[in-house]
Amino acid sequence: MTQIEITVPDIGLQSEEIKFGAWLKEIGDSVAAGEDLFEIEADKATVVCEAQASGTLAQTTVTGGDVHTGDVIGYLHAG
Repeated sequence: MTQIEITVPDIGLQSEEIKFGAWLKEIGDSVAAGEDLFEIEADKATVVCEAQASGTLAQTTVTGGDVHTGDVIGYLHAG
């Protein structure tokens, strides 16, 4: 089984402060590439982020607070 990192994408906002909003899936749920997976918040915008790969949501390492582009916030298991 392959472990795939879930990272905070570069959302193109100039904000220094990005906060994790919420997971839109539960651990153990199947996730398809392109499916809404989590939300992040910057300034007054909430951005829904899509899964970059398909698999099962295996672990989340953040539930709130500040995050930065490229931070690993969870893992999918694929295959």
